[in-house]
Amino acid sequence: MHQCECNSRCLFPQMQMRFDGLLGFPGGFVNLQKETLETGLSRELWEELGVAIPISVEDHVVSCLAPALFSSTSSSCLITHLYVKRMEEEQILEVERAAASTAKDHGHEVLGMIRVPLYTIKGEGGLASFLSHSFIGNARSQLVESLLQSYMPATSQGLPITAHAYNLCPFT
Repeated sequence: MHQCECNSRCLFPQMQMRFDGLLGFPGGFVNLQKETLETGLSRELWEELGVAIPISVEDHVVSCLAPALFSSTSSSCLITHLYVKRMEEEQILEVERAAASTAKDHGHEVLGMIRVPLYTIKGEGGLASFLSHSFIGNARSQLVESLLQSYMPATSQGLPITAHAYNLCPFT
């Protein structure tokens, strides 16, 4: 997800339409014996978006145990990590252009970028309708988590608000 750095708080959350028709965030598997999470994510962003985006530990938002991938008897587990990159609006537009024109995985793993609608329309449309679509793994809860942290970074007691508090990350 990308957040625009500007005078007012504005977000341009973006997701991808995947090859299987599900919505998700750019990313992929990282071999921690060969690269850090941040280096692996930067590599995946290059492959899926066609632009180099440096990722740092400070961009990390949340980690969550993902649903079982293969079967209920599988002993392997997957932990997903969500990073939010704060960017200028022009950088976000550059990412959108590159994703459609130069990304290695465009048309294969990724069918296109989608801006998340951060508005409501009386009776229909907007964010509520967007959240009713099918998402891969826990991408829906990660989206909500990042939106909560971007718009409401702390409770009145100074504690962070998390999707866990709203039962949105049920796999932990």
